[in-house]
Amino acid sequence: MRTNGIIEREGPLNAFLFGETIMIANPSEVLAHNDYLEIQVESEGNIIVEDQAFTKISSKSNIKIKVEGRGKRINWLLHPYLFYNDSSAEITNKFFLNEGKIVEAYILGRKMHKEKFSSGKIRSVTEIYVDGKLLIYDVFRVDGDSFKDKNLMGKEGLLAVYTINKKDDFDVKKEVIDGEKVGDKWLEEIYK
Repeated sequence: MRTNGIIEREGPLNAFLFGETIMIANPSEVLAHNDYLEIQVESEGNIIVEDQAFTKISSKSNIKIKVEGRGKRINWLLHPYLFYNDSSAEITNKFFLNEGKIVEAYILGRKMHKEKFSSGKIRSVTEIYVDGKLLIYDVFRVDGDSFKDKNLMGKEGLLAVYTINKKDDFDVKKEVIDGEKVGDKWLEEIYK
């Protein structure tokens, strides 16, 4: 998707442009089997990117997601990823910007629905570039049931917030939390 007053798109994703905000609309919201999802957003100015709902990754899946955002100022505020038990995902996030805020959230299972996440394989890599130079490289990884180790994760939820004010002024905040609290924490963060 490119924004300069117009949106170009391919595939089942749809997007709506409201001023500086792009709303990504995924008709299924559920990724399964060997699905591949690619989102590219490019803007010459400031852009806010949102979506309409959690992205659910079903059991026994082996999905790939590739995200790329380019712009002077990007606020990337997509809903959390929700992983069902025994799901596999390879996620790549790349951002090229001068300043902005990227909020990423992950939930393993749906505790409130008694759908426990016992094991899976997840690798999500986030790269943030400022002035063409890599500023932040971060990895979230689940291999089997390793997330249960209190020294690694110990809970079902992770919220990561990357704030870039200038080339050398940035903050990375990562919080491991109970899965059922991720949605509320995510909302707090995107409305700051």
